[in-house]
Amino acid sequence: MNLDVYTPEHKLELEKLLDSPAWKKVINSGLVDEVKSNRLEPKKLRPFIDTVVNQLLEFNEERVKQLVGKNHITEDEILSELAKWPEDLNGKDPIISFLGFNVTPDCNFKPRCIYCNQPYVEPKVDLQTWKDIITESTSNVTDSGPYIYITGGEPLLLGEDIWGDNGLIQHATECGAGVNVNTNASLITPEVALYFIKSGLSKVHISLDTPDRDMQNYLLGGDRFDEVLEGIYNIQIARDLVGVGYPVIHTNCVLTKKNLEHFPSLFAFILEKHKQTGERSDPFFNDLFMHVIPVGGASNNNIRPSEDEFRKFYTEIWDTVCKMWDDYQDKMGVPKEKRGALFGYFSNPFLRVKHEGGLDAYVKVSAEGVYGSLALSKHCYVAPTQATFTPEGDQYRCGAHAIRHTLPIGNINDHGVFENIKTGIKSMSVLPIKEHCYGCALATLYINQAVESKLKEKAKTIIGSNENPR
Repeated sequence: MNLDVYTPEHKLELEKLLDSPAWKKVINSGLVDEVKSNRLEPKKLRPFIDTVVNQLLEFNEERVKQLVGKNHITEDEILSELAKWPEDLNGKDPIISFLGFNVTPDCNFKPRCIYCNQPYVEPKVDLQTWKDIITESTSNVTDSGPYIYITGGEPLLLGEDIWGDNGLIQHATECGAGVNVNTNASLITPEVALYFIKSGLSKVHISLDTPDRDMQNYLLGGDRFDEVLEGIYNIQIARDLVGVGYPVIHTNCVLTKKNLEHFPSLFAFILEKHKQTGERSDPFFNDLFMHVIPVGGASNNNIRPSEDEFRKFYTEIWDTVCKMWDDYQDKMGVPKEKRGALFGYFSNPFLRVKHEGGLDAYVKVSAEGVYGSLALSKHCYVAPTQATFTPEGDQYRCGAHAIRHTLPIGNINDHGVFENIKTGIKSMSVLPIKEHCYGCALATLYINQAVESKLKEKAKTIIGSNENPR
C-alpha cells in the first residue's frame, strides 16, 4: 500500500485513520485478503445513446423508408415517425440502460439535510423483489449491461442487503450490470468499504457541498462533516489496500445560495484529497470531482440562488474553477493536447446540454427552479430504456417523475418491469410535458438531445436516398 500518491497532508489523515481500532480489527480479521481473492470486477455499461437509437431504428427505419417513398413527408415528420416506440415493442423485450432504485425513504440523518424534500412513503418492496427486478432487466445482457443507481433516503441503512455477499450490489454485478450507490457516507465503515470492492461496486456518489465545516454541518442538518469525510477516506484506504481502481467516488454538490461562493474552495479541497495523478487513463484522474445539482423543490425557494447568483456561478465562478483545473493539470505534467475539460462538463448543468435562449434564459428559469424546461427535446426518446422505482414499488419512466411521484406506469409488486414499460409506452406520445418534465435529469436531457441529433441525421439520409435513388 503506497500512500505517497496523496498530498503529504492527506497522507497523514489516511495513516491516522488506518491506525484506528476499526481498521486494525478489519485487517486482523483477514477480510482484506478475502476481498483480494474473491472480489468481482465492475461490469461494462451499455452506451446510453446508442441503446435508444439502435432500438428505434430497428423498429422504424424500414417502415419510414417505405413511407417516404410513397408520400411527400418533411424531415420533422420523419423524425416523429422514427421516434415512435411500438406499444408491444413488436413482441420484444426492451433493452434497458438505466435503473433507479429508491430502496428506502428512511435516513439516519435526523434532522435531515436542509435541502431534502423527499416525502415519506411506506416501503413495500423486499430484497427478493429488488433482485427480481435486476434479474428481469438483465435477461438480455450480452457484453454490457444497464447502469443501476441505488439511492434512498440512506440506502446503507439496509446494511448487508445492499453491500453483503447476498446483497443487491453483488447480485447486480453477477447479472452483468454496473452499480452506483448514492449515500451520505456516514455508514461507510472499513468493512463496508471493503465489501463495496468485493461486490464489484463501480461508483459511489457522496454529498459534499463545501469544505467549510460550519456551513457543511448547517446544510447536512447536524454535526456530520467529519463522518462524511471518514466514509470517503475509508473507501480510499480500502481501494489502496486491495490494489484496485474502484469504486470511483463522485461528490454531489447541491448548489444553494449558501455555498455557491464556496465552489472554488471545494474544488481546491477535492484536488488536495484525491490521488495526485497526471494520467487521464487512471481511474482516479477525476476521482472525487463534483456533480453540481442546483437545489430543487418549491420548499427550497429560500435557499435557491437568484438569477444574478446563477449568472455569477456560470461565468465568474466556473471560469475560476476551470483555471484551477488547468493549473493542476499543468502541475501534474499533463501535456496540453491530453488535458480534459473539467469532468466532461458533467459538473456544469448549463454546459452539459443545449438550453433554448442561452445563458440569459437559463439563469432566469434556474432562479425559478425549473432547470430542464429549456432543454426538452421534441420527443421523449429515452423512456422505454429506463425505469425508476420508489420504495412502495411504483415504477416510473424516469427519475424526475419518481422524485415528484407523478405519472407512474405500474407497480413492481403487481407486474414485471418489461410489462410496465410496455404499458407506459401507450401514453408517452404526449411527452415531454413541461409541468411534469421541467425537472428532467441532466443525463436524460443529454441522452434525449443526442438521440434527437442522430435521428435527424438519419432523417436527412433517408430523404437523400429517396431523392437520389440508385
